[in-house]
Formats: sequence, structure tokens, C-alpha cells
Amino acid sequence: MLLTTSALAATLLAGVARVDITPPAGIPQMNWGAQTHVEAAGADPVGMYATALVVSDGQRKFALVDIDTISVGGLDDVRRRAAQATGIPVEHIRLAASHTHAGPAVSPGKGPVGIDLKPYIARYAAYRRGMADKIVSAIVEANARLVPARIHGARGTGSININRRLRPAAGRPASVGTNPEGFVDRELVVARIDDAQGRPLAVLFNYPCHGTVLAWDNQLVSPDWMGAARQVVEQSMPGAKGLFFQGAAGDQGPIEGFTGDLAVAHRLGAILGHQVAALALQVETSRREPRFEGFVESTAYIARQPWRVAGPRDATLRFASRVLSLPPRRFTAEDLAEMERAVADSQAKVEAARTGADPHQVHQAEARWRRCRDLLAQYQRTVDPAPVKVEVQILRLGEVAIVAMPGEPFSEIGMAVRRASPFPVTMFCGYSNGMGGDYLPTRQEYAFGGYEVERTPYGPGAAEQLIRETVALFREVQ
Repeated sequence: MLLTTSALAATLLAGVARVDITPPAGIPQMNWGAQTHVEAAGADPVGMYATALVVSDGQRKFALVDIDTISVGGLDDVRRRAAQATGIPVEHIRLAASHTHAGPAVSPGKGPVGIDLKPYIARYAAYRRGMADKIVSAIVEANARLVPARIHGARGTGSININRRLRPAAGRPASVGTNPEGFVDRELVVARIDDAQGRPLAVLFNYPCHGTVLAWDNQLVSPDWMGAARQVVEQSMPGAKGLFFQGAAGDQGPIEGFTGDLAVAHRLGAILGHQVAALALQVETSRREPRFEGFVESTAYIARQPWRVAGPRDATLRFASRVLSLPPRRFTAEDLAEMERAVADSQAKVEAARTGADPHQVHQAEARWRRCRDLLAQYQRTVDPAPVKVEVQILRLGEVAIVAMPGEPFSEIGMAVRRASPFPVTMFCGYSNGMGGDYLPTRQEYAFGGYEVERTPYGPGAAEQLIRETVALFREVQ
């Protein structure tokens, strides 16, 4: 049943717009060291998009943008240009990457060893320029579409992620895989924005799971499982645009991944999409309650208790941001010696593989050698004793709080912040613009080693400090 404008008394404004950022044929797709192809062979029919949401209380405006990309690095100019075009302050514009690993990319550390990257760099740069133009236009369009709106949210459970840090064991090093015994965060957070008549404008959903269903064997540019999830949400709620905000997914991966099978990404996305839709359909963006209005004489004596609007939801709009100073990583002499041994060992295996006739074995050996060399170079850099700067933001939309930071925080960080939040519904998002980046493990994870720990720029204790200071920041938006 649609509710009247007067009954809802909407006090927020919101506008949504979307642009297609699906790349052209021949775009480079270098996301994996194990892959042997450079150019994508085509595109996932789900498509790749950037979706902008602008919200306002009539005085201040904020823009949130969901982008099908692995990161928002290099897009700072988008915020400046959008600010100039709309009047929204740069610091009030948040770009967020879905963190798909199946999109366009160029990296000297990925793909086949020894290829000439120059033509691919130029092609990729042209795509990024066009994508940036489209994102600016989406923010401008969303700002022009502002209508009276209201927001509320809900918390539930998703089921498509698992801890991805496979522990070292006898004869097996730490690796990225699936660890059923590891910590997993399956809280699914949903916020729904309706217009003054109760029609859905947008569904925001937040969940921690890497976009790594599709891996080195996949040759289609794709939003991975996130695109199928958005599609299902929008089919369930016609008229609404779905925006996915990646959670604290540093140690969280899909329950089935590292495949070239597009159907797996679509299936997992559909599962989470239906879980999002089930929550969103239950969200009441106005306060309603059953009201006793007499009796009806029927086969039974029935109380008439229709649901009536009891009033609007909280529509407070507040924002806080703080740059935190976190402890840096310290590499010991033992760390350096161990990585030097790994480089020497991997180089020997490359030479041995090249004497054989198996191209796959050669490629695998070269990929490992390159990975170890890159890590050794990182370890050998002069350690800057200065703290690592990380920006944390909190946007309050009524009873919904959206916490955001750059990089790839581990899931226990997101859960700890959400549990300490004073708001009924809190999203914790990584992969956003701002100062900082890369993996942020919790203290206990350093002892297990592995990919994320090997490359983090943060020292033990950084995650715990970030949790404390972020929780303290909630006071500024209450």
C-alpha cells in the first residue's frame, strides 16, 4: 500500500543514477599472476556499472558511489570534478570499489611474464578516463534527481563467504583458499531508501566477501558475484537501484571460487541477492504499528488492528572523518633472510622448469619467482618509522551509520566496530577512497603468515587501534 506524502512527512532528499562502465573488446584483464591471457575475450552479460546515490538534509549533501572495479585508486580527480559540478564538498564524496577481480586491469606483476605492456597501458588508461567521465556524470545526474525520501535498515545473515586464510600445516604453507575453522563474518546489512510515497529508490547492501569467484581461467570482464546480486535485488524491488558496499573482506572469500565458470558467480550472487531482497522487503522506512479500531463480527470475533503510520523515522544527517596514525610494519633480519631464500629457491625452480617441455610448469615457476622478488623488494625498502596514515569516515543517515575506510581490513575489525556502534544498523565498508590502503590483519594473524600478512604495511596492534579510534568517532555523529 502506498502511503501519502503528508503521512510520511519525508525530511531527507535522495537521488540515484547509474552509468554503464562495461569496457570495450580487447581491454587488458591482468588480475592474476597465474593467468596466461592478457586481453579479455568478452563481457559478462550482467554488465559492469557505477551507481551514484546523493543524499541531503536540505543543507548538506553527500554522494556515495558503488563502482564495479578492483579499487578506486587513481580516481581522486573524479571527486574534484564532481564537487565542482554539484557543489558537494570533495570530502563528502565517497567512491567505493566492489573489488571484482574480473574487471579491466594492467599490472607488471600479473599475467604472462615478459610481455610488452605499453599498448595495454594506453588502452587501459583510455578506458579509465572514459569511466571517470561517466562516474562524474552519474553523480551530477543523481544530484539533479533529488526527491523527498526516507531511510531505514535491517540486519540479517548471508551465506556465500568463508575464511580464506588456509593455515600452514605439515608440508603445506599458508595459502589463500578456504578455511572452514577460521573466523567468518556473515552479517548482512541492508538499508532501503524510499521516496515520499513509499516507493523504493535504492537498496544499499554491505557484506564481506572478495570478488574472486572468477579467477585466472576466466576471460570475461565481469562484476563477479556482486553484479548478479544487484540484479536479483532490483528484480525483486522494481524501480530501485542496488548499491553494493564491500565489507571488511581482507580475510573473507567466496565459498566456491577461483574458477572460470561464470555460472558459479551468477549462482552465488543470486543467493546473496535473494537474502538481501528478503531483508529489504521487510524494511519499514516509516514507523508503522497495528492500531486497535474495534471489532468485526465474523465466524470468529475478530479485532480490527490495521497497520497505521505512527510517524517518520529519524532523519538526522551527520558526518565525521578522522585520519588515524597506525603503527607501521617492521621487517626483521630473519624476515629478509627467509625471503631471500624464497627468491633463490624460486629462481632455481624456474631454471629447472625451463629445461622441460611443460609451458604450464614454466609459467607457474615464473609467477612464483616474480611474487617472491616483489615481496623481497618491499622488505628491503628503507623502513619509514612514521605511522601509517589511514582515514576513517562515518556517515549517519538517521538510524543507519555507514563506516568507511580504504584498503582491505580483516572481518573481525568490521564486526567489532558494528557491535560497538550506538546505531541499530551499521555498515562497515573497506575499499573506499581516502588516505591509506592494503591489507589490515588483526594481531593474532601475523603468526600464521600468508599472503595478506606478507604484504601488509601495518604492524601488529594497528587493527586494534583502528577499532578503538573508530568506535570513539561515533560520538561525533550521535
